[in-house]
Amino acid sequence: MKPIVQKLPRQEFKSFVSITMSTPIFETPWHRHIENEILYIQEGHGTAIIGDFVGEFSPGDLFYIGSNVPHWFRKAQKDIFCTVVVIQFDQAIFGQTFLKLPEMAKVRQLIRLKQGMAVGYAGQEEIIGSIKRLVEVEGFPHISTLLDILHQISSHTQNSLLTHEPIDSFDSKGIIDEVLEYTFEHFQENIRVEEVAAIAKMSTSNFRRFFKLNTKKSFSGFLKEIRIAHACKLLKDKNTFISQIFHQCGFRNITNFNRQFKEIKGVTPTAYRAAIYRS
Repeated sequence: MKPIVQKLPRQEFKSFVSITMSTPIFETPWHRHIENEILYIQEGHGTAIIGDFVGEFSPGDLFYIGSNVPHWFRKAQKDIFCTVVVIQFDQAIFGQTFLKLPEMAKVRQLIRLKQGMAVGYAGQEEIIGSIKRLVEVEGFPHISTLLDILHQISSHTQNSLLTHEPIDSFDSKGIIDEVLEYTFEHFQENIRVEEVAAIAKMSTSNFRRFFKLNTKKSFSGFLKEIRIAHACKLLKDKNTFISQIFHQCGFRNITNFNRQFKEIKGVTPTAYRAAIYRS
C-alpha cells in the first residue's frame, strides 16, 4: 500500500482548494502534503492523529495543520457519516514580498508553522461562517476570505498546539498506515509488538525504531493513547459503568486503566466524566 502525499484537485479558476468532503471521500490513510490545511468538522466523530498527537474529533472541531505534517482521521464506526470543509493552500500563492509586509506578521507566523493546532473560537463563530462561505465564493472574494480566515486564526488566543516534535521522516512504503489500521481494528485485544512487527515485515527492534522515527512515539505509547481516546468517548455515556469501560478499551484490570488514564489525561476517569457533565 502506497502512502498518500496528498494533493487535492483544485478548480482551474481558483488558486487553492476549498471544498466540502463527505464519506467515503473523507477517509484517507496516513498522509501529508506541502499545502497548509484547515479542517472544519461538520459531521461525524472519531480519532485524529496529527503528527505526534492522538485524540478525538467531533462536530464543531476546527484544526489547522502545517505544511508536511502527517495526519490521519478515522471514524469511530464504519457506518458513521462524516462531512468536513477542507481548505488547502500553498504559502507560495502569497509571494514572499507580500508575506514580509508588517501587517502580515501574525499570518506569516501562522502559515510557517510546522505543527498541528486546535483552533478555539468560542464566542467568535463568525470564523466558521467565513470557512463555509469560502467553498462558494469565486474571484477576489475567494482569496480575500482566506486572508480573513488566516487573520482570525492567527489572532485567537484560545488556540492550542497539538503536536510537539516535528516528524521529518515519512514512511515511503505505506507500512505506518497498515500498522495504524491494524491497531484500530485490534486495540481492544492483547496486541503484542512482536505481531505488529511481523505485519511490518521487520524484526521487533527494527520496528520499534521505525515506528518511533515516523510517529515520535513508542508503539506501546501509541496503543495506550488509542485506548484512552476510546475510553474518553465511552465516558460521555453516563449510563456506562467505568467497570465496563476498561474491558472495552483493552485494559486487563481497572487499576491499570485508572493509572494509565490519569497519566494521559491528568485526571481519573471518574473526574473526567464529572467534568463533562459540569460543562
